Amino acid sequence: MRVFLNELALADAWTSTSSVHPKLTDILRTRQRHSVFRDALYCGQAMGGVLTPSGVPLARAAQALPRDTRVQLFEWIAKYGPFIESDRQPIDEDLFFFEGSDVTELGLGEAARRIRAELRAATLSPVGNGHSSFSGSPLCVVHGLPEEPIAQVPVVNYTEPEPLVEVLQALEPDPTNWQDLLAACRRRFDLLHIGPHCDETLGHFPYMPAAGRRIIELLKVLQRIKAEMDGTGQLSTTGLGLRNEFFTGQRAWFSDESESRKGKPQKFTFPDPDGGNDIVCFWHGKVSTAAIRVHFDWPIKPRTRRIRIVYIGPHI
Repeated sequence: MRVFLNELALADAWTSTSSVHPKLTDILRTRQRHSVFRDALYCGQAMGGVLTPSGVPLARAAQALPRDTRVQLFEWIAKYGPFIESDRQPIDEDLFFFEGSDVTELGLGEAARRIRAELRAATLSPVGNGHSSFSGSPLCVVHGLPEEPIAQVPVVNYTEPEPLVEVLQALEPDPTNWQDLLAACRRRFDLLHIGPHCDETLGHFPYMPAAGRRIIELLKVLQRIKAEMDGTGQLSTTGLGLRNEFFTGQRAWFSDESESRKGKPQKFTFPDPDGGNDIVCFWHGKVSTAAIRVHFDWPIKPRTRRIRIVYIGPHI
């Protein structure tokens, strides 16, 4: 499925730099964290010319953003894309309107074109408030002139990135073997470094879909926690909540080895995914379906970009 940034919604929300900055930051951070989102989200090369409520083009208004946000935004919308124009959907009677505004060359128009061609598409509308014309779903786009419509095209619309990420990830085909599972996890969880030793240990056993699903859930939590960690290794309020939820209590998803088992550290020594010396990792996630464990490097050292996943295999 392709998703198209709704430039009109972004422009409408741009009542001030401070009002739009959190929305843009959320989108840009999600692009960095999730390759499936980054690859699916298209923008139009002409979006910089869309006018904000004050009559200023988006490209000029963006100059007031903090430097890091501004650089990331322009690298996306002016350099890397992906862009609508690189693979625009052809259609007869190429004219689309939303509430009287011509959206033919905008994200809404391309989403409607693809839906008319029976392809899956949606829009992402970073709205400023619930009263926005773009806060609902679906958005009804008119194919043809408003006074002589050819068709009404309902376009599924998202206002936040994270629910969209979940939808995009769910559209990926279910793995049928351990190799496919680990490849999908490596694409999906860019804040985790899943070492090749995991392929070796899992490769000796037949694939178990239920265990595979549980492994994905465990890795998803570790990805979320790492995303809530700053450069010094400190967790945000959200990150602390995740740690308390999943790392503490008798039924915690993740736990340390007992003191008696720590007396044999050689059993928990694994190859370093980063290529360094072997490392000891006592912390692990539990897959009860098949008594599988996911061992990982914890706690995280400062300035560590990814959590090292060193072992996925039978309970040691």
